[in-house]
Amino acid sequence: MSEVVARGSAAPPPAILRGAEILRIVAEKNGMPVKATAMAKALGIPRSSAVNICAALDEVGFLRMSEAGYTLGPKLGELGQAFFSTFAPVRNFAEYCQSVDPMPMTVQLGTLDAFDVVYLARHDGKDLISIASRVGGRLPANCTALGKAMLASLDAAQLDLLLDTQPAQLASLTPDSISDIYALRAALVTTAENGYALDDEETTPGIVCVAVPLSPRQDIQHAYAVSASILRVNATPERIESAVRLLTNLTQAVSGGSSNTD
Repeated sequence: MSEVVARGSAAPPPAILRGAEILRIVAEKNGMPVKATAMAKALGIPRSSAVNICAALDEVGFLRMSEAGYTLGPKLGELGQAFFSTFAPVRNFAEYCQSVDPMPMTVQLGTLDAFDVVYLARHDGKDLISIASRVGGRLPANCTALGKAMLASLDAAQLDLLLDTQPAQLASLTPDSISDIYALRAALVTTAENGYALDDEETTPGIVCVAVPLSPRQDIQHAYAVSASILRVNATPERIESAVRLLTNLTQAVSGGSSNTD
């Protein structure tokens, strides 16, 4: 007989939670090795405990040990590829982008994790540009077009619940970032009215992003959006309209596999 444990019915063992936190700490270093001593300090645990957990993660391939410290292991890449190969939004995004040759703009797919945008996929356009995001990375939702598009698509009660837990002063990435919670609420009203969101140099100087949510009034666990990035000097109203049309077609393609978005 199979045993099914309801989510949240029992706390995971501390070692599992600490292992997950160690993987997060290492991932945030973007390839720079991390010593077990630094992990122990960050987690508030004895160094010996951190060493034992890292050794176990290294043995199964989730971490890789060197004299300089620990980096992410190849097994994580294997698992990530297995996940994305069966994850409909990412698969549909990739298939659509490959069918449009060349893609006129750099486009991205993201989802919400609490108040962060997590970047799931990216396809570079014919004009290569430098942007702050990367696949697997995360940025504050208030600073990004993707984040604002998804926040504006939430049910009003869910949006209020999420925003009410945020500080009045939000994180900012550039001087143009919306860092005031009340200004963000006003921007989300405009976003909902327009049907798309704008990031006007709020994430990366010199870059404007346009984003469209996959569908309106999503709950936070199933919020997705796609974005297109444009050089600020090229961000004319006509160019933005063109981006919205491109993204609208892309949302329809990505939504085609919505049955596997859980």
